[in-house]
Amino acid sequence: MGLKKGPFVVADTVSVDDPYSEAAGAIKLPFGVPPVPIVINTVDVCIKQTEKTQVSLNSMTQIAVLASTDIGGPVTFEVIYEIQRNGEVIATIHDKMDYFSPFFGGRITNFPNFPTVDNNPNKGMNTYELRCTRATIDEISVAEIFVASRSLKATVSLQQIW
Repeated sequence: MGLKKGPFVVADTVSVDDPYSEAAGAIKLPFGVPPVPIVINTVDVCIKQTEKTQVSLNSMTQIAVLASTDIGGPVTFEVIYEIQRNGEVIATIHDKMDYFSPFFGGRITNFPNFPTVDNNPNKGMNTYELRCTRATIDEISVAEIFVASRSLKATVSLQQIW
């Protein structure tokens, strides 16, 4: 008995109980000039034929921000999300957020998702990576940015021609 010839799914998912704790599995995005991208999820997909094959990629990240404002106030931060195939960027999103921290050390969490489709996967093994970068270099109101729970899912299927 062989595998059904239909879509198949590969996923890398991490659940984190405390989004502000590296000990719980959260990843601290480093502050740096130039900004430093961090790989947070990876999936490997084997493509046997490239004609009419597409890889649908869905990702989710829990971004947790700890403010450093003295008495509260406006906080602005930016995170860049990239999906790479075999080291080549195939999609990018720049996510800039503003929020108001009511007190010193105020926290906020955000759950951006990032769907994309790769219509040109390479034949053979393809490694897809989700990378996050703490992009804002002039942050004075942000103490830390963490990536907590996260997921990258690849669904491989034949394209339907109508």
